[in-house]
Formats: sequence, structure tokens, C-alpha cells
Amino acid sequence: MPDVSRGAGNLPSELTSFVGRRRELAETRRLLASARLVTLTGAGGVGKTRLALRAAADVRRAFPDGVWFVPLAELRDPALLAYTIATTLGLTDEAGAQVAGLAEFLEDQRVLLVLDNCEHVLDACAVLVAKLLSATSSVRVLATSRQLLRADGEQVLVVPPLPVPSAGEPAVEAVTLFAERAAAVVPGFTVDSSNRDTVIRICRRLDGIPLALELAAVRLRVLSLDQLLQRLDDRFRLLTGGSRTAPDRQQTLEAAIAWSFDLCTGAEQAVWEAVSVFAGGFDLEAAEAVCAAAGIGADEVLDLVAGMVDKSILSRLDGTFGRSARYGMLETVREFGYVKLVASGREEAVRGAQVDYVVRLTQRYRDENFGPHQLEWVERLRREQPNVRVALEHCMAGGPEGACRAAEITGPLWDYWFAGGYVREGYRWLRASLSRDAGCDRLVHARAVQGAAFAAIQIGDEEPARAMLAELRELAEALDDDGLRAGWAQCAGAGTFYLGDLAGGRQLLEQALAGFRRTGDLAQVCNTLILLAAVLFYLDEPEGLPVAEEALALCETHQADWSKAYALWAVAIHTWRHGDHRRASALLREAIAMRLTDRTQLALNLSALAWCAGAAGEHERAAGLLGAASAIWRLSGAAVSETRPHQQFEQECEARAREALGDDAYRAAFAGTSGGGVAEAIAYALAEKPGGPRPARRARESSPGGLTPREREIAELVADGLSNKQIATRLVIAQRTAETHVENILTKLGFTSRAQIAAWLTEQRAGGDGR
Repeated sequence: MPDVSRGAGNLPSELTSFVGRRRELAETRRLLASARLVTLTGAGGVGKTRLALRAAADVRRAFPDGVWFVPLAELRDPALLAYTIATTLGLTDEAGAQVAGLAEFLEDQRVLLVLDNCEHVLDACAVLVAKLLSATSSVRVLATSRQLLRADGEQVLVVPPLPVPSAGEPAVEAVTLFAERAAAVVPGFTVDSSNRDTVIRICRRLDGIPLALELAAVRLRVLSLDQLLQRLDDRFRLLTGGSRTAPDRQQTLEAAIAWSFDLCTGAEQAVWEAVSVFAGGFDLEAAEAVCAAAGIGADEVLDLVAGMVDKSILSRLDGTFGRSARYGMLETVREFGYVKLVASGREEAVRGAQVDYVVRLTQRYRDENFGPHQLEWVERLRREQPNVRVALEHCMAGGPEGACRAAEITGPLWDYWFAGGYVREGYRWLRASLSRDAGCDRLVHARAVQGAAFAAIQIGDEEPARAMLAELRELAEALDDDGLRAGWAQCAGAGTFYLGDLAGGRQLLEQALAGFRRTGDLAQVCNTLILLAAVLFYLDEPEGLPVAEEALALCETHQADWSKAYALWAVAIHTWRHGDHRRASALLREAIAMRLTDRTQLALNLSALAWCAGAAGEHERAAGLLGAASAIWRLSGAAVSETRPHQQFEQECEARAREALGDDAYRAAFAGTSGGGVAEAIAYALAEKPGGPRPARRARESSPGGLTPREREIAELVADGLSNKQIATRLVIAQRTAETHVENILTKLGFTSRAQIAAWLTEQRAGGDGR
């Protein structure tokens, strides 16, 4: 998922040509200029997503804070809608847990959110969009859905099939699309006088629906045009007994997909059905796991998948884990396979195999993650996050036994939730699995309790943390398990330390360290060394440096780079305390430059870098780094910054900077970075661009004349001679909205004419406030 980077966004590149749709593109742009919510609706496969992406790309310059594409097809739990949007924006967990967090972040930004495939979470989308638009002034939403959201202010464009010509007419969009896709599979294919009428008949039979046309064109690898047309005729004949009230295009799309299904071998059909349970793509190993439940041997799956890629049922996705390719399918195609799976009676067996696969995956992560593939494992699980969610949802729907399986997944992932940027979501799954897992294997249950207790401590959920710690201690003794005893001591030590009892925290962490050394758990030895080094730092104990250095050496020996980022921080803060702020800064920048997805790690390093800047007398930079750290703490979901020991050093750094700069200059430097995102904070910390991130809202509101950022922008356009209509077009807003902004500017500045605005702005620029 992308980091927030103003002016960038995350629109995916087009991999095939975009054909036609001039009218729909123009109408979409027109609607976006006058409405804040535009919904593209129509039958599945009609091209809503492609149209939305092209329209969004066309208006990208009007949204300097980004055009963000949020695919929702893989989302099944409406409660995770805000999380999904927030993750796309780089706001993990805490900031995205509620609509209010999204609204606060987007309040003053000009952003276009493209919400794709809303129909299966329709109510949640309608509520969230309504709240988000009412709480912000410059956010716009472009949605695609088979059903209307029916939210206030919604403007709707029905996306029709591509037009099909009559016999003898010039080629139009449907024919052009079919010809281009056919040429991709049959080099040299063209539409000419000898085949034009046949192509037009094929396009008409498929009603001009893009998905149907593309699926049909692929069959030219094995069929002639005449054979293709004949088979389509047969297929349509089978559908004549369907509902006469159903739209033709829906029947046609179903026919095209069913026809593709029938062209597959029985084994390919079984694979299609089985892999339909994956929400976010899958690799060969995952396919082998679920296909086994459908009676397909592991040695058969590769050739079957390859055949389905050739038939364009599956597609090879970008991104791999190690040497493993990843595959996906169009959502409409996937849904068709899932309906077939349910009808086959094999759904429960395949779902069970999927859960088994995810359990094995998470156990491998637990066993292998502290090593040279640590970052690869984190990235792999981030890609598998939708499938982990699907597996957990299936488990939690299965009563106590299912909750036991959920605990087998959540427990081993306790530190992944931090590394992947899903702290609060992980905590939610851990607690849900624990609440219903009566009768589980006690060791599995205990490990899940340990993970939940650690997460509760990190996010500051004190009451549940105490209860889980008590349960964990009882389980450790009942099972006579030294690893669980050490785990209890680690969690209890961290909680005690965070509450300000440093001596008590030290004692418990030393006990945990001894226990993990005995059990040989190197990952937990490393984690405990880092926690202990932090306690010793706050206690101002000189032996903390060798403890931190041991952690760093352990990470480097095992090439565990995520853990190394924390170890670098631990060594750096002790080095800073020993007076070597230059080396400490270098260590912190090394950790920040790793650009990990762990926001807690980044925030800790930014804070410590601020302390180093203060020690070097660079107080303005220290204030800026404190501002950047505060922004990332909000994104992290963790509450470490609120702990008493950490707050003491933050406050001391702030006090020195305020004394050196004065309150106004300090506030300006802090505000200049506190409204940024991850990418901006990293760039500022590494001095990758001059100055800092774009000033935050609080700093911008103090601009001359009391103008808001949008008013200042419109004043610039007025000074450039643009009319209200031209301003509306440039900013993709209603003309009346532009007129209101100009009236507000005149009122605030006490002027009566646009010429006075231009003259005032010229004076401001001459005085150094050109910005």
C-alpha cells in the first residue's frame, strides 16, 4: 500500500489500450466539476473501472494532493472499509480506524478518491462517503458500483456497452476493441471486407460488453471467426429460457463467461472454482493447497494454471515473493467461479484448505522471519493480507472450533501486525479469536494471548492488558512452559516500563531475556535486548550501550533487517546520550532510509533524530523533526509516544527549541512538518529535498489576510486574470463555488474589485510571501 505523497497518488498504469469512451469521459469530467460524488454504474464487465481510471488520470492535475485508487473487490468486511481507504493513503490503524480520522487528515486537501467495486459493501460506502464529504470541503469521490450508493449529492453516469455498427457501417468502438485484442493473440489480425460482417455479428451477439469481447477475442487462438460466431449462437440459444425482464447485457455477459467456463477442461474448471476463494490474488503454492480439496494433484496445478493464463481466465500479476509468480482474475470471472464452487458442494472443503494454507503460511513466518528473508516475509504477508482476512472471517463464522483455527493464524503473526502496519487490526483479530476459542489447544491459545497482551500494551489498552497478562502467567505455569514464562515477563516488563516504573521494568525484562536465552528463541532475545536497552537508556545506565550493540550484532549476523531498524535506534539513543550526536544521527538516518512499513519504528527514529538536532544546536530542525514524528505517531496506532519516559525527552527537546527560537518560530517549524505523511517525513529527515514538507493546515491558516489555502490559491488565479468560470474549470469545482470563494476573499481583504486582489497579491509576493 502507498505512502501519502501529496500530488502523487497511486493510479495504476494501463497495460492495454483504452478504446473509445469519449462521450463518457467528457461526461465524467463534467460531473466531477460540479459534484463531489460521482458514481459510474452498469453491468459487471462493462468497463466501469477502466473508465474511472482514465477519467481520474485526465483530471489528476486538478488534485495536487493526489488521486488515490482504492480497490474494494477484495474487501468482505464492511467494518474494514475505513481501514482499507486509510491504508491506501498511508494512514494505518489509528488514523483510519474511524471516519473522523480520515476526515481530519483530508480536511484541507484537494484529493480525488476512486472507490472501485462498491456494490458488495454498498451501505458502508454510502455512509462513509456521506460523512467524509460533509466533514471536508475539497475531497471528491469517483465510485464504481453495480448499484447506486444513493448518498446525498450523488451524480450518476450509467456506463453503456460499446456501440456496435450495423452491417456495412464503418467500424466503431466495439469492433475496434475486438480487433485490437484479437491482434494481440493472432499477430497480423485485421478487420477487412472479408471478415467485417462476421466481426460485427460477434460484437452484436456480445452486446458490445468489453469483458465479453476480450474473452471472445482470446478464443481466436484456437477457433476461426466463423467457429467463434457459431459457438456464441449455441450459447445464446441456451439462455433464451431466462428471465425476459433481465437486461440483455447481463445475459450476454453471463453467456460469455459461462462459455469460457465450458471451453475449459474439467480439471481447469475445478481450478477456476477452487482459486475463486482468494480475494487478493494467489501464488502457485496457494493454488496447490486449495486445488487439493477439489481433487487436483499438486503436480497438475502448474500446467493447469498456465493453460488458464493462456485463456485469459487468470492473469500474471506484478510482484513476486522470492521466485514465486502471483496470479489473479477479473472480479466478475472470480465471482462466476465462486458460484460454481458453491453449487458443486465443495465450498466448505476448499475454504478449509485455504485456512490450512494460511495457518501453514503464518507458522512458516514465525519460524523463518528472524533471518535474511525477514523483509520479504513482511512484504509477502502484506500482499496476502486480503486472504488472511478472508481466512479469519471464515474461521470466526465457524463457532468455537473456527475461533481456534483463527488463533493459529493470529498468534504467530503478533509482530507482523507491527511490521506490516496493521497494529490495531491485528489486535482486533487477536481479541476476536480469543473471545470464542473455548476448547482450543492450550499452547495455541497461550501464544495468542501473549500476542494480544503485547499489542494491548503497545496501543495503551491497559485494562485488557492486565487481564491477559494474568491469564498468560497462569497458562505458563499450568503448561510448565519456559517460553511462555519468558513471554509473560517480556510483556509485563514492557507494560511496567511504559507506565514509568523503570526499575521494575528492567527486572522483568532481564528475567525475560534469561528465559529466551535458555529456550534459544533468537527473535525474542533480540526483541527483549532492544526493550531492555530502552529501559537502561531512560535509567541513564551506561551498560545499556553494550546491550543495544548485542541486539544490533544479532540482527546483522542473521540479516534480520526489520529488527535491525529498532536495534539501530537503540544503539543511537545510547550513543547520543554518550555525547556523540553525529554518529547517533548517522545510525538513525540509516534506519529511516530503510523505508519500512512500520510506522512505530519510523516515529521513534524521527524523535531521536530531533534530540540529536537539538544537541547540535539545530533547534529549528529539531522542531521540524518533532513535528514530523508527531504526524507519524498519529499514523502508527501505537501509544509509545504517550509513555512517561518517552514524553520526558520529547518535552526537554521541545523546551530547548522553544527557548532558542521563541514560541512563534517553534510553532511554525513544528507545524510545517506535522501535517505531512510518511514520504514527506522521510524526505525531510534525510534532507532529500530543500526545506520540509508542505506546511500543515495550522501554519497555512496564518497567511496574510487570513485566507485559507483554497482562498489563497483562488486569489492567485484571480491575479492571473482567470474568470470565475475558468477558475471553476481549472479546479474542477462548481462555478458558484468559485464565485463564493472570490466573494469571501474580497470580504476578508476589505476590497471591492478583482484588480485590488491582484495588486494586493503582487505586494505580498514582493514582500517575500509569494510562497
